[in-house]
Amino acid sequence: MARLEFTAAVTIKCSPERAFDYFADHRHVAAVLEGISKWEPIGSKSQGVGARYDVEMVALGFPLKSVLRLNRWRRPHEIGWLSESGLVKQEGGFKFTEVAGGVHIVLRIAYTPPAAMLGAAVAGRLDWVVRRRLQSAMEQIRLILEA
Repeated sequence: MARLEFTAAVTIKCSPERAFDYFADHRHVAAVLEGISKWEPIGSKSQGVGARYDVEMVALGFPLKSVLRLNRWRRPHEIGWLSESGLVKQEGGFKFTEVAGGVHIVLRIAYTPPAAMLGAAVAGRLDWVVRRRLQSAMEQIRLILEA
């Protein structure tokens, strides 16, 4: 199965540092991203390269569990991760670019759906759900940071 990729973006009227710090705090994930039931650090490290998270979400009734590890961390420019385990292999990240009056944030996620016809069918149905959820979350974060 081919690798799939999508992006969500938002421009926020705040500093890149403030936006980065908000996105860097794992406690905000479940509050803004529909379907996430768990996003907890594994071990004592919750930020920076090497931090790992136990993640669970439900999409179209399918439970998706994975372990994600941060592999990029450049404050206030970039946060990136890759999956260490789980049904759906993925990697992604946030890029923070200073613009006049604020920061432009782009979320990019690339993933490989599970193999076989069932994986392709599930990926096709989940793709639009995940895209909608991520863009909605980015808009919610904009409202929070601009309040």
